[in-house]
Amino acid sequence: MMGWLKVSDLPISDFGFRMANFGFGISTPSSQFAIRRSQLALALFAILASVAVAQSPQLTLRSVEGQSFNLAASRGKVVVLSFGATWVPLTSRELPALQKLVDRYAGRNVSFYWVSINSTKPGAKHYISDAELQAFAQRNGWRSAILRDPDQTAYRAFGVEALPTVVIIDAEGQLLGKYVGFDPQQAEAYTEVTRLLDQLLK
Repeated sequence: MMGWLKVSDLPISDFGFRMANFGFGISTPSSQFAIRRSQLALALFAILASVAVAQSPQLTLRSVEGQSFNLAASRGKVVVLSFGATWVPLTSRELPALQKLVDRYAGRNVSFYWVSINSTKPGAKHYISDAELQAFAQRNGWRSAILRDPDQTAYRAFGVEALPTVVIIDAEGQLLGKYVGFDPQQAEAYTEVTRLLDQLLK
């Protein structure tokens, strides 16, 4: 006898990233195991949800204005972090797409940040000053907050492996989405981001 249990859209994997359509099969003799599916589903949800919360990274980054951004202090608000850099070709499309989201969700309970991994050390490879980074972002259509992650602390903590990558964190501090190669011309990814934000901001 084969019994199937499907748990959809649970906020869990590495650092709690969403895995849609999480499903598996359990093959057990009915005389041996009489666990009801609803009980098992509730137990799994409790375990997975607790792991997701425990794995949310606590980070502090500096803005180009010299202010500190603390992720833990943002509890109660949805946070969107878009990791990028000035040397990445897709940045010229990433920033306008991100600004489009800022405009779309203006006045809602969500904050957007572009997180640059450019170096802050003069003379280092990919160095850029705060003023130059602001000017670069503005030339590429970005008019909102800029954070700096020169040591790639947040980059590694969120498991980012490519640029650009968008990370979405819910009001409880759980990481619910990670989207690589964010580009408005990639309709599927852009639609998925807006779908998740619409769901979180209901």
